[in-house]
Formats: sequence, C-alpha cells, structure tokens
Amino acid sequence: MKFQPVVPVAVLAILLVILFIFLLIGALRNHGTVIYKTITIVMSALLCLSVVPIAARPMIRNKDIRYSRPNLDVLFVLDATMSMWAEDYHKDTRMNGAIETIEYIMDEMEGSSFALVTFGDKSEVRMPITQDSQSIDDAIKAIHIPNRWIARGTSLNSPFDNMEYMLSHMGKEEGHERIVFILSDGEITVDEEMTDFSDMASMIDGGAVLGFGTKEGAVIKDEYGNNLYDYTTMSDAVTCLDMDSLKDVAGDLELECIHVKDKKDVSEVIEKAIVNAEEVQANRDDLDNYDDIYYMFVPGFMILLLAVFLLFKE
Repeated sequence: MKFQPVVPVAVLAILLVILFIFLLIGALRNHGTVIYKTITIVMSALLCLSVVPIAARPMIRNKDIRYSRPNLDVLFVLDATMSMWAEDYHKDTRMNGAIETIEYIMDEMEGSSFALVTFGDKSEVRMPITQDSQSIDDAIKAIHIPNRWIARGTSLNSPFDNMEYMLSHMGKEEGHERIVFILSDGEITVDEEMTDFSDMASMIDGGAVLGFGTKEGAVIKDEYGNNLYDYTTMSDAVTCLDMDSLKDVAGDLELECIHVKDKKDVSEVIEKAIVNAEEVQANRDDLDNYDDIYYMFVPGFMILLLAVFLLFKE
C-alpha cells in the first residue's frame, strides 16, 4: 500500500486541528447535558479522523496489468568485428550506431520478443528469445572490441547456422511473425565464397539488412586505441562500408537494405512490421499499478458528518 495525499500531511494536520477546535467550542457552548456534550465531542473527533484516510488517498498494488503488444519475434544479428569500432558514424563508432539503432527498434517494438546473435569469424547466440529488452540491452553493451591478436577477420557466412537455428525456434506460437535485422559494415576480410541465404527467406516475415560506416572508411583501432597497420599498403589499416555484400545478403533474404545514417532510418521498416503483425493481450508482471481505495472510507465520513450535523442542530 502507498499514499498520495491530496494536501501535504502537515497542512492536513493543521486544518483538522482547527476544525476540531471549532467543533469542540461549539459542543462546549451547547446547553445540553454533560453526556450529550461528551457524545458531540467524541463524534466530532471521529469526524475529523475520518477525513484522514480520504485525504491521505491510500492506494493498493495491482499487478494485473494488461496491454496490447505486437505478435513479433525479432532477431538481431550484430557484426562484432574490429571494423565495427571504426569511428565514421557521426564521429562515433559503427558499433555505437548499431547499438543505438537496436535500442530504438526495441523501444518502437515494445512488447515484442527479442533475440541476439553476434558474429565475426565465428558466430554466437548472445541472448535467446526473450521479452526482456533490458537483457538484450545488457548483452550488447557487454560486447567489447576483439583483441587484435585473436581477431581472425570478418565473414558474413558465419552467422548462417545460428540464424537458421534461432529462426526455427522463433514464431512457433500462433500468429507470431519473425523479423530479422542484420547490422554490419559488410566488410569481408576472409577469402571464401558467400553462402546463399535464399533458403532462409521463407522463415522471415520482415526486417532489413542495415549498413553502418562510410564508403570513404576510417582507420581501424585496437582495444588500446592504437591504429592498426596494413603491411600490404604500408599505411594505417582502413575499413570501408561494403554495401554490395550487404545487398547480396538482403537480396537472398528478400529484405530491404538500408545505409543507416540515423537510427530513424529504420522507422518505415518498423512501422510496416507492426502494422502487419497481430496484436495480443498480455500481462505486464514487470510493472506495478496502484488502485485508489479512498472511496471505501467516504460512506463512514458521510454518516459521521450527518450525525454531527444533527447533534449540533439539536
């Protein structure tokens, strides 16, 4: 239980004391018997006290909160290679731009279920499907730049198996749609043929492939902020956005490919997914709602008020 006083407690106490003093003076001036005066004083005191639970506005917790949410299962596939820490996204890193975009998507698709897969030369399921967007947010913020001696390059093929696995376990509930967002700079640094993602298209109902960075590129830094050196060009290593490779993946998956310069660039994709999704009623166990119960004390106050009025009238 909690209280939301209509007026500050100190002000309420002063007002009730003043009211009781006026009622007490009126009762004492009454020409009735001592018993009659005593009854009048007691009833006056009870009347003043009955104001307290009303003015204090008591409220009780109600966790049975229902709301409408879209029937969407959203999979984020995030590039976590060193190149994503290049600083050519509004003078910030590509990774921070991707994280900002993921957070924006989760806010706009509130109530949906989310999952997170990251990839570099290998892929990892960072967070299985959950409605707790905070867990996804914590998972992406726990991602750190790879060690320069451990990082083995970027392959857009690496998330294929985990994507297929996650999609096969998403959307199983009736009416759920599967939405995929792939966030990457598209740069491939391993010598291998691109995997055909076409067979996965039938498992996806919407989403987009999102590119981060610029064609001009930016230098690659290690975890200590030092520039990496390219012994082929005999200069600092530079990473550039490769929209062509991202468009190939988007074409296979039959998704839109967007060069993200601002998080709101994905707003149309989000709106389309939400419009096409069914809505379901669900409980929100994570929220506390409070219901007023002051009205339960109003009948007692009215009875006492009438009694005091009749006593003074006599």
